[in-house]
Amino acid sequence: AGIGGVGKSLPEGTQRFNRNGYEEVRVPPASKGSVSEQRLVQISELPEYAQMAFKGVKALNRLQSAVVGTALYSNENMLVCAPTGAGKTNVALLSVMQQVGSCVENGVLDRDKLKMVYIAPMKALAQELVGKFSKSLAPLGLQVREYTGDMQLTKREILMTQLIVTTPEKWDVVTRKG
Repeated sequence: AGIGGVGKSLPEGTQRFNRNGYEEVRVPPASKGSVSEQRLVQISELPEYAQMAFKGVKALNRLQSAVVGTALYSNENMLVCAPTGAGKTNVALLSVMQQVGSCVENGVLDRDKLKMVYIAPMKALAQELVGKFSKSLAPLGLQVREYTGDMQLTKREILMTQLIVTTPEKWDVVTRKG
């Protein structure tokens, strides 16, 4: 059976357990060598607006190449679990580019239609991501702002920002205010 109607399925040997209020899915580890056979996606193969965010990068790595179809070319949910340094930030950037692409019409990006929220687990990571995303998205004229801890954003700052990077705690406080 497919997941999300796109013809993807869970690996053989996956076990599903219906628990009280949730479903547990146990996925067996991938067999050795299956990822190394995959072709790396060249940045030149991406849409022009996405290429702008990957300046200085020639190709996606194996992890990014494996998920680019979902991250950049679909609106499906995905979960990426990988070790530190595996390229998860660029996977997130691919997902950001998917949203950017939805606001491009006749080659023109409508920044006013574009609002995204990235929730980072910790303030330190949020700060790091703001730096990385700001650099990557600057060629597209997109603004990235951190919204963590005791800081506040003015209405104007929110209007001028396309990507807000926050923490779960801050987002909870902000969205509960109404």
